[in-house]
Amino acid sequence: LEATPAPQIERRWLKKVQRIPESQPLLAPKIAPGVFEAVSDALYRECKLNIHYRNAQGKGKTATIWPLGLVQQGVRLYLVCRFEGYDNERILALPRITQAVAGAESFPWPVDFDLTDYCAGGDFGVSHGRKIRLSFCIEKSCGQHLLESPLAADQTTCDLGDDLEITATVVETELLYRWLRGWGEKVTGVSVTS
Repeated sequence: LEATPAPQIERRWLKKVQRIPESQPLLAPKIAPGVFEAVSDALYRECKLNIHYRNAQGKGKTATIWPLGLVQQGVRLYLVCRFEGYDNERILALPRITQAVAGAESFPWPVDFDLTDYCAGGDFGVSHGRKIRLSFCIEKSCGQHLLESPLAADQTTCDLGDDLEITATVVETELLYRWLRGWGEKVTGVSVTS
């Protein structure tokens, strides 16, 4: 047998790998021209950002913010920031920023802020702000993937024949409850304790 020439193998590589979404795929929302560039510039230089923003109800607002991190969730981009004069983080959807201008003035970086910790806190899953001990039963054929990809490092699994009993400590989020409801009757006996 003759070996296939390397260029042919390389051209076929991308046809050998696929990504399959775990939920209904959506198209990426449009971001106003110049917004992503201004946000990225201000985030990189740690300078104030002046924005015009439209909230979920369509109401417009002008504000000066401190950009702290850019997060992609699915096809959507979010800016984690602090509004000038406040000491708490907020999440702004980039498609709702209609205008953005990076300023020349820097801001004091909040020493207590860490983007990884912030994302792990559950805010992007609509956090209820606490860790819970979750227990439920799931049909074995549906829950097999939880043996390979556990919900948490402390997950325990008990084989009940046709079902698996799963127990784990997780952050309570609306995303978690949507995931559980998505299994329908295949998940039973859901129990939550603090």
